[in-house]
Amino acid sequence: MKKLLIVLSGLSLLATCSKDPVTGKSTHNYYSLASDIKLGQQVMASQQKSLVKSDKKMDMEADAEEYQRIRRIVQRIIPLTHVPNFPYESHLADVEVVNAWCAPGGKIMVYTGLWDKEKGLVTKGDENELAAVIGHEIAHATARHVTERLSTITTLQIAGAVASSAIASGGSAQGSDLFNEVFTQGMNVYVPSYSRKAESEADRLGLIYMAEAGYNPEAAVRLWERAAKKRGDQTSVFASHPASGERAKALKALLPRAMEIYQEARKKYR
Repeated sequence: MKKLLIVLSGLSLLATCSKDPVTGKSTHNYYSLASDIKLGQQVMASQQKSLVKSDKKMDMEADAEEYQRIRRIVQRIIPLTHVPNFPYESHLADVEVVNAWCAPGGKIMVYTGLWDKEKGLVTKGDENELAAVIGHEIAHATARHVTERLSTITTLQIAGAVASSAIASGGSAQGSDLFNEVFTQGMNVYVPSYSRKAESEADRLGLIYMAEAGYNPEAAVRLWERAAKKRGDQTSVFASHPASGERAKALKALLPRAMEIYQEARKKYR
């Protein structure tokens, strides 16, 4: 009976037509927005549990100034996204990992390694560079890249079961190629990994989000030009986000329009 219920649940789930919040078109996604939120909550809860167990500092204790900066940037970007009603929340963890992510449903995690003087990506105190990273990560959530990919890699017969188990477990097993759980520095950290298509879309959306929020989009080009010159281990942003000169060039091509948006937005944030 339980197996039958799972199959029926799966078929019901598949029968629902999902609309892409970004394009407004029908999309291949078996998950509802509510499922995205539940999945993200599980991922964040799992990460926080690991941080507490490893006695890592979080949020204000990790770095009060940068944490407040993260919150300020997120609050400015949220209303401008394609899904402003996600229950967004921001966290900072004192972990020497050069990375940041936004789980489905808007759960944002930034690691202090992002500002490491030797291995890092962002210049400490540079709000525009940090906004470029955060805007990009939020774009992954609003474009629903995790659940779209999970839908793609599941078959019609097992989609319902996978959806249920992914939400129950936090998605780390079923979405292993999306939010890898990596053991480093004595603890588990989540490391995002997306397709080139998803990265390109997040680059484009993130650039517009930050520009509309009054942050200089030139910072995004600067970041990826810097990233193209660096290499990192499997936990770094350089490994999880393919860093290349081509990526920086693609962003440069989008700059004229983004700069127009930014110049207009600056009037609001002066």
